[in-house]
Amino acid sequence: MHILPSFLKQKKLEKVTKGKDNYLYIGKSKFLDLTGGLTGHAILGWSNPSIEKGIISQMKKISHLDYKNYYSDLRESLANILITKKFGLGKVFFVGSSGAEACEASMKMSYQYFYDQGKKSKKYFISRKQSYHGCTTDAISVGERPNLNFYKPFFSNYRKKINENNIFKHKRYNETELEYSKRSALELEKMIVKIGPNNVCGFIGETMLGGLIGDVPPSKNYWKYIRQICDKYNVHLILDEVWCGTGTSGKYHNFEWDSIKPDFVFLSKTLAAGYGALSAVLVSSKIGENFNKYSKQIQYSNTHQGHLLSVAAAYEVQKIVKNKKFLSNVLKKGNYLRNTINSELADHEFFCNVRGRGLRNSIEYNCENKNVFGVTLAEIMKRKHKMIISGKWHRICLSPSLKIKKDEIDLFRDKFVEEFKKLSARWTKKYFKKLKSKATF
Repeated sequence: MHILPSFLKQKKLEKVTKGKDNYLYIGKSKFLDLTGGLTGHAILGWSNPSIEKGIISQMKKISHLDYKNYYSDLRESLANILITKKFGLGKVFFVGSSGAEACEASMKMSYQYFYDQGKKSKKYFISRKQSYHGCTTDAISVGERPNLNFYKPFFSNYRKKINENNIFKHKRYNETELEYSKRSALELEKMIVKIGPNNVCGFIGETMLGGLIGDVPPSKNYWKYIRQICDKYNVHLILDEVWCGTGTSGKYHNFEWDSIKPDFVFLSKTLAAGYGALSAVLVSSKIGENFNKYSKQIQYSNTHQGHLLSVAAAYEVQKIVKNKKFLSNVLKKGNYLRNTINSELADHEFFCNVRGRGLRNSIEYNCENKNVFGVTLAEIMKRKHKMIISGKWHRICLSPSLKIKKDEIDLFRDKFVEEFKKLSARWTKKYFKKLKSKATF
């Protein structure tokens, strides 16, 4: 083997022979995948004829042309789907292939906006703990992944963090939800004042906490308070919807739940749904006009920016996803999944909660050796029931295809509840000390 894998001590990787609809085929067996390809990207499953047709059609014309020098009707058509003028987003800047690139592009564009106006001291970015925005240097610096801390010598000094907005972790017992939202948002204002408003460029946050903490929606009015603070101190509001964007929450953009107008929103994972690799930044009309007024150039580019085959894939994906009936079904299925899990496990001693929006959901549990419990449960579901779930740390994460069927949800729920109860019943130190299960990520 000449491939250098990510996890060098990991056992030999499984070979997937094909994907069809919501299933992965490994060896002679097919598995219902509730992880969207393990990273949540496969929001429409696999082997979708209309998406494949769109890619092939573009391939027969031309696979890619430089973003800076050639216009594409296809890019414009995709941009028309992505913009949301009701929320002030009138421009789309296609970046590269990953969420990390989109994060960095947002930061660079934010900084350039102020730099072009002579406000060169605005170079601090504030973000939140328990967040993840990607693996490039600037993206790591505004996230929090303990295993990547050894990269800190690479980080800019102009980065600060506040607590994440997490009602399950930080709300005090005597607080109302609104009181907690105000206190949580106030952390941002205090940090801006401490640094100095003239030195702060932007605030970066996932609109719903993603994979690290496990699908925690914002507390009521949190983002409205954050928007008010950003306006007060002339700080950009930069939203990360790589994990929870384009339909996964039951609305097209997740921030629509909170009725706010962001300055930048960056997308990637769900954009081309794994049929291509594409990232983009949605930009407010005001900021787009500012670039045209001053430098007349976005100081960011790369070779495969707006890659046409990936744009073709994303265009077909987003045509499906933005349909109102489709989004309504995502919302209904997500509500059904959470309600049925909660009704089965609410009284269980290990069960904490099930939370999320649409079809981005997590089930949190509490027991000794939580990480091994989650990994073991995932292994049992795969081995016994041919279902793939993500279990590690303190939660089971469910990010299935948005096309998952009700009977597939029912089948998962029944088998999951059964195995959750069985495993917890034998979860003693004597039992789990024998296990060698370990999360790889």
